[in-house]
Amino acid sequence: MSDDAILADEDPREFHSPFDIALDWAALEAFKWLVLGHIVYVVGLAVAFFLKIPNGVIWMTPLFAAPLVWKGRGHRLWPKVLALIVGVTVAHYLGMQAAASAQESQGLLTEPSLLPGFVGGAVGAVVSMGLCAVFGLMRPGAATLIFALFGAVLLSLVGGLGVYLYLTTGARGDTFISALMQLLKIYTPWQIAFAYVMAKVLRPDG
Repeated sequence: MSDDAILADEDPREFHSPFDIALDWAALEAFKWLVLGHIVYVVGLAVAFFLKIPNGVIWMTPLFAAPLVWKGRGHRLWPKVLALIVGVTVAHYLGMQAAASAQESQGLLTEPSLLPGFVGGAVGAVVSMGLCAVFGLMRPGAATLIFALFGAVLLSLVGGLGVYLYLTTGARGDTFISALMQLLKIYTPWQIAFAYVMAKVLRPDG
């Protein structure tokens, strides 16, 4: 049966779950630009480490969303800058502070756990998506809300695992490359998952 015949035979009354993990064409386009942003972020992080810039992981955060914002600069530029450049940077900072507080609350003698990264990932995800909603960058509807909740849980789990690996598996050597690779245990999985979640919930530029 051809694709056209399958579509013609589809019953419009058939139930379709609002929860859909697939990327449509617009989400896939956003995902590609955010993955590019992660690559740019890693390059910026390497430069920050090489130059020994304090808090480089925070200062380089705007690079993550910069390619996506540049790609859609012709439509609602300032809300994108405020939510995706400034807002995501603030969310990153707050997430790191929350993770550090969770780590301190466990005490120095406690074995590493998933809690610090889980808390940090949750804060980063909720603040980022909340700001996107405030600035009108989120897709409307229940499906987006459902996926945003799923995304927050996913990013919390990825954050927890990433920080746990960071704390329990050491880097070899004292070079800035080894230090960078150690940090990427946190940032690569989380930013790729974040790119996927944001691609699903952000409005298409259209």
